[in-house]
Amino acid sequence: MAEGQKDVNDKVCLITGANRGIGLIAAHKYAAAGYEVIMACRDEVKGQEAVGEVQKANPTAKVSFMKLDLGSLKSVREFVDNFHELKKPLHVLCNNAGMTSGFSNGKGPFKTEDGFEVTFGINHLGHFLMTLLLMDDLKKTASECGEVRVVVTTSSLHDPESKGMRGPGAHMNFENLQLLEGKFDGQLAYKNSKLANILFAKELARRLEGTGVTVNSICPGFIPTTGLGRNEGAVSRFMIGTFLVPLLRWKGVTRTEDQGGEAIYHAGTDPNLKGKTGGYFRDLKEAESSTESNDEEVAKKLWEVSLELVQHQETK
Repeated sequence: MAEGQKDVNDKVCLITGANRGIGLIAAHKYAAAGYEVIMACRDEVKGQEAVGEVQKANPTAKVSFMKLDLGSLKSVREFVDNFHELKKPLHVLCNNAGMTSGFSNGKGPFKTEDGFEVTFGINHLGHFLMTLLLMDDLKKTASECGEVRVVVTTSSLHDPESKGMRGPGAHMNFENLQLLEGKFDGQLAYKNSKLANILFAKELARRLEGTGVTVNSICPGFIPTTGLGRNEGAVSRFMIGTFLVPLLRWKGVTRTEDQGGEAIYHAGTDPNLKGKTGGYFRDLKEAESSTESNDEEVAKKLWEVSLELVQHQETK
């Protein structure tokens, strides 16, 4: 391990949603490999507990907590300002945090403090703004060390061409992007946010081509223990835990938190992926994402709409 730590000496990895689930597992893996890990989390108590857990497992780990609420554009901007005060490079950025507003609890839409539907606001817009505000850091680090990686956690649920996913004919509806009109569908809102993740990753990869910054998205698989469905209703949680999870586990569909954390770590560190950008990975292998996720015009439109929503002016 000492040799591996020497290879990554002074490299910094930033992980959102790192206080639990696959984000926490990924933090363990990056720290064990010698990276300085910044765990960006909304809850300071849980974030500090997670830092302690990583340090307990690895007393020499360089790991710290930074407060970040992706549901607040103000918090995102404050987080980036605080990161800049550290004057650190940024070698790996893992956009991992995610949530649902409840697939089947019959409620919603819930909104962020900025008025965005929560899954779209947190899963996409918060990460979108944060990444743009860190763009100069990413490019500067890449120019100094030759390579920087951005890893975006998404889901195969984005794909309407796969059975049981978004549904045949589903598409990114820019007239009702956040599903705020008509009857709210929490399941579709989550799946749309995962499509937005891939569209963003692919467009970002195109815009950063030639800078040394690569961008890839990963699907960690269905991991029932991550707490992603914590906003489900009690009946829904019972049905999922009692019937759906055992069935999917029996069919070999589920993955463990360790496998999910490994997917984030693999995309950020595997030497075979050096220079690889714009890809989509499942089970540590490159896979095909949906047809719409590869539509450059849709990606460009989402980019422009997102800029307007977060009120960010790009610099040339």
